[in-house]
Amino acid sequence: MKKPVSIILAVMILCGALAAAAFAEGSPFTDVKTSRWSFKAIIHAKENGYMDGIGGGKFDPAGVVTRGMAVTVLYRKEGSPETEWRADFTDVKSGKYYSKAVIWAKDQGIVNGVTDTTFDPNGYLTREQLAAILYRYGQYGKVDVSGRADLSVFPDAGKAHKYAKDALACVVDYGLISGVKSGDKTLLDPLGTATREQFATILMRLDETEFKYIVEYNEPQLISQYTEKEYPLVTGADVYVAVDGNDTADGSFEHPVATWSRAAERVREIKAERTSGDIIVAFMAGDYGPLSVNLTAEDCGTPDQRIIWCKYGDGDVTFNNGYDIPKEDFAPIGKDEKSLFRSNYADKIYVADVSGKLGSYDPAGVLLSDSGLMTLARFPNKYPDGTDQIIRNGAETLSITTMKLVHPQLLSRIKMYHTLDGLRIYGFLTFDWYKEMLTVGSYDKSNNEMYISDYYKARSADSTGGLRWEINDEGELTVKDDVHLCLCNMSEDLDAVGEFWIDTANERMYVYGEPENYHILGGEGKMINFSGNCVTFRGFDFSNSSDTVIYGVGDGVTMEKCTFAGCDSYEAVYFRIPNSALASGPALGTYVRECEFRNCAGNGLFIDGGNRGNAIFRGEANVTVDNCYFTECNLTQSNTGALHIDTSGATVTHNYFYSTCWEGIDYRGTSFMTAKYNVFERVCYNGDDTGMVNAYDAYETTNNVVSNNLFLAGVAGTVGRYCAYLDNSVGTEFSSNFIYDCSNAVMCNGNRDNYIHDNVIINLDGGYSEITVKDACTLLTEEAGRTGDFSAVISHGSYRWWKRIVDRISSDETLRTIIAEKAPHLLNYTADTDIWESPDFIMNIVSNVTGNVFFNKDADYPTFSDTLKKFGSYENNIGYTLEENPLFVNPALGDYRIRDGVDFPDIEFEKIGRY
Repeated sequence: MKKPVSIILAVMILCGALAAAAFAEGSPFTDVKTSRWSFKAIIHAKENGYMDGIGGGKFDPAGVVTRGMAVTVLYRKEGSPETEWRADFTDVKSGKYYSKAVIWAKDQGIVNGVTDTTFDPNGYLTREQLAAILYRYGQYGKVDVSGRADLSVFPDAGKAHKYAKDALACVVDYGLISGVKSGDKTLLDPLGTATREQFATILMRLDETEFKYIVEYNEPQLISQYTEKEYPLVTGADVYVAVDGNDTADGSFEHPVATWSRAAERVREIKAERTSGDIIVAFMAGDYGPLSVNLTAEDCGTPDQRIIWCKYGDGDVTFNNGYDIPKEDFAPIGKDEKSLFRSNYADKIYVADVSGKLGSYDPAGVLLSDSGLMTLARFPNKYPDGTDQIIRNGAETLSITTMKLVHPQLLSRIKMYHTLDGLRIYGFLTFDWYKEMLTVGSYDKSNNEMYISDYYKARSADSTGGLRWEINDEGELTVKDDVHLCLCNMSEDLDAVGEFWIDTANERMYVYGEPENYHILGGEGKMINFSGNCVTFRGFDFSNSSDTVIYGVGDGVTMEKCTFAGCDSYEAVYFRIPNSALASGPALGTYVRECEFRNCAGNGLFIDGGNRGNAIFRGEANVTVDNCYFTECNLTQSNTGALHIDTSGATVTHNYFYSTCWEGIDYRGTSFMTAKYNVFERVCYNGDDTGMVNAYDAYETTNNVVSNNLFLAGVAGTVGRYCAYLDNSVGTEFSSNFIYDCSNAVMCNGNRDNYIHDNVIINLDGGYSEITVKDACTLLTEEAGRTGDFSAVISHGSYRWWKRIVDRISSDETLRTIIAEKAPHLLNYTADTDIWESPDFIMNIVSNVTGNVFFNKDADYPTFSDTLKKFGSYENNIGYTLEENPLFVNPALGDYRIRDGVDFPDIEFEKIGRY
């Protein structure tokens, strides 16, 4: 699979201008007064080298922007990349100020010619043409250009040509174009010519908004590179399977069987004949979906006889439990269907007949396109990060199923719908929007009361923070708070690219915008459900499942070279290592290598080594997750990782976590884990109070190592998202990691004995990328010590958790023996408030933060409170700018290798990444 352009690198540069121009005292242009509305923008453009005057001391602010001028300005903004002039257009001669810029813009897909042979460099640009150029410039810059403003607020929006409407909606959404005044109206003026001062203003807004060209990285030079390994031809298999096989056959190469179920029968027959030696089942290339297989212990193996399910050789072996709807199946809606939609959006809606293709599809579930997760039609169109209007206290809750609308916008919105058929509501949550919409059963217009027909769904919303309810002593069910609410009508709010609505009653699928290929997740249950040991899955592609793809309970499980794409469940793959395997000594081992997990509603992979809280006290699970790829996981499940490890004894190495909504690794209840040489890029982009690597309230988590990993852009500028969130974990070593463009490096919250050292943290855009160590519990203890009243301390949740662990250790001699060997620091902890000033008192945070190096614009670095310094070591943390550089070979050119002779542990760049 091709990786994103911004892949795992040690060698990085920051492209694009960092505009911080000082404005001139007076005006450098005779025709631009300092009082002119565009003065600051014009100076900004001049100081940054984007735009010059026209000669004679003039800028010509009202002059018209030409095609050649526009591409030249963007070319300069990109630093005038090295470009060879070519005679692509007859009217673009060599040596003109715009000559190379035209070729560059053409090569980047920003501007085409007006014909195959002419460019018209002196042609004037209209405002909609300039918007189209800026839109394609954003695509070239790899920024998100999916935002769409409602252009209907402009009375002349209808004058815009069809090709430019998306571009105009995008640049208005970003605030680059805001309209022009005409009397008491604000017009879009799409056909008006773009002026030089308007363009200068847009350029300044580009540098001030998220639309500017984003951080990009050089091609890898030091990071290990993943290369597709050649899959060996499987010869001498015991059973062969082919799509054109026959289940009455014997499973030989010449006479393969047709199904997994029949192959499992042949495995049992072979096991009856021999008790040792691996049994290999080889699948020929082909699509075997749908799949529903239950494997018992009889179908699995032993250490002396593994059962290996694998593909035969070249070609894909796929198991598709859902349905693929190709874009060719879609057509514009007809006149009879347009009444279902708002008229000004109906022309952009396409429909496909999906009769017989819905299976068990849940209309509120996940649907995927080739570009990723689709969104149900809703208002507002987007929901994360506070970027949309949130209607707080929108309704008064009368019961779990009934509420009274009170917010004026909700009241006005419900009046605009033509019909209440398909009306849905959803509420605002602590961490995210409640994804499962609730169907409105009825609405009483006389008193604005709304009734929810599905009692159980309304009640279950509490589990994710939606409609919060409680039962009183009399057993009466009531809702605790007013509801933060939004309304939508599934058809009438289908008005944004990336939205869909499936009319399940009529088996019709509607999408807004140009159709893609779509994937409807289906299946009635797990694709493979097994209980047994010593089984291998190798070389398979699984897709479009509404349930867990592989659910297994057993030891000695291996999974290699498998791909999982599209899963609407808590996890795509779940392996639980039974308690019996952890009773004494290391388990046989669970190995996951060279697998890919894409577009998963929850975890991509969950390895469960025992109940949470007991993992530290169990035997070694012997888990390895190596060289895997995780992307777009946790699409609808919050507070969980693309990889969820809950066990003792795991090695997580050389994996690549890219574009994942919540955590990359969630290791709650995990001890003795080593996470090294992994890459985390654009992780936690849709979650708060979380981390790329997250321990998650796990007091039992101890002695984990997170070292020599690469953390790249994705949490910059966002409060509550960290590279590492050591939440109530013990004894974590976070060391020699390279952190680039991430505003929050490490959070230590309510924990102790963590060692954070020798990390390189680079944040060029502003303040330091901080290491935060919270000492609230210690402050509470000190206050109690001053007053002598420890009631608040002993009632605190952290104290109760810690005391339970301390009591358990002190009362279990066998456990003390294990801990003395593996985690002796736990033996010293005390819950005795009489010695609250001791570092061993469980409420006192004890961590060491030493030898970390910070690079940022201001050369600042974290400081720590006296309370923290009292119990830990906070030394030799140094801040530099790139100009003050005693460490790196040449950071200005992106070379972050440590200089020879510098006393600093070298980060093992050459080992980081997939291989």
